[in-house]
Amino acid sequence: MRRLSKVCDSWKQPIARLPLAIAAVAILLASCASFKHLTLVSNTFPSAKDCGKCHVEIYHEWSESDHAHACTNPHFRAATDDYRFQSCLSCHAPEPALTTYTPALRAAGREEGVTCVACHLDQGALAGPLEPTGKVHPHPISVRPEVYHSSGICGRCHEGTMTQWESVDAEKRTCQQCHMESVTRKVTQATGGISNVLVAMEKQLPQRRHEFCILGEAQSQELVTLTIKPSGDSLDVVVENNLPHSLPTGDFGFRIVTLEVFGIDAGGKSILAGSWELAGESSTAIPAQGARAWSLDIGPGCKTARAVLTRRSYDQEALVLAEAQVEVARP
Repeated sequence: MRRLSKVCDSWKQPIARLPLAIAAVAILLASCASFKHLTLVSNTFPSAKDCGKCHVEIYHEWSESDHAHACTNPHFRAATDDYRFQSCLSCHAPEPALTTYTPALRAAGREEGVTCVACHLDQGALAGPLEPTGKVHPHPISVRPEVYHSSGICGRCHEGTMTQWESVDAEKRTCQQCHMESVTRKVTQATGGISNVLVAMEKQLPQRRHEFCILGEAQSQELVTLTIKPSGDSLDVVVENNLPHSLPTGDFGFRIVTLEVFGIDAGGKSILAGSWELAGESSTAIPAQGARAWSLDIGPGCKTARAVLTRRSYDQEALVLAEAQVEVARP
C-alpha cells in the first residue's frame, strides 16, 4: 500500500502542473495567432484600426487625411450618383495589390477609402520602404524601397498629374518628397503592456508622415512666383508655375486657383480691381514650368496694388500660395 501511495503521489505533482502548462501554451498560441488577420486575404481585409493598434501615429495622421475619406466624401458620393457611376470607385477604395496600373475595386471595407492595405498589403505580406528594426515581427514584412520612393505608386490613380510630372525634363521631386513631410521616429508606438518592451527595441528611423498635405515640405520652396509691376497707367501681373505639374492639378473634382488684384487708396481702403480663376476643367490651369500674365487698371485713386493667389477645394479653407504688393506712382 505504501508503494502504491508513493506512486500516486509521484503522479500528483505533474498532474497538478498540467493546467498551468496548458494555459501557457494557449496564451502563446493566442499571441502568435492574433496577428494572422493582418495579412489574411479572403473576403475581408484588415482595417486601418487594426494597423493603428501598433502604428499609432501613422494611423492618426491618415485618419485626418483625404485618403481616409476618399470613398465617403459627400461630394464624391454626389459626383458618382451615390456610387452608381462605377468607373471612379476603384481609386477611391483600391484593392491591395502593388500594380503599375489602375487598381481594381476592393471587395470589402470600402468605407475606409485609400486605407493602409491599399498601399501596403501585397501578396500576404505588409510592404514598406524600411527594414524592420524590432526583435519581433508580428506579421510577414516585404521591404520594397524602390516602390515607396517612386512617384509611380501615386500615379496609379493620380494619372493626369503623373503624366504632367513625367513630361517635365528638369530635375524634380517625387510626390512623396512634396506631399509627405519627413519625420524621424519609430515605426510603431507603445500602447502599454508588452508593447512597451517590444517598441523599446526599435530604432528611430527617417520616414514620412501620412497626412498627404497639399503643400507639405514644399512650403519651404518657391512653388509659385507672383510678380506685379506698374506699366504706364496699367499693372502687369505674372504668375509663374514652378511645380512639376499643372497649377492647379487633378483630373476631377473642385480644385481652383484664384488670382485677385486689389487697389489700395490713400486711406487704406482695399478695392477689388480684378479676379481670375484657374482650373483644369476650364483649360485655364497653368502648365508645369509655365506662366500666365494679366494687365489691368486699378483706378486713379489707388497708391498701392496688391495681388493674392489662393487655392480652394471642396472642404478646405482657401490656401494662400503667394502674395505680392507694389507702390503705384501717380502724377
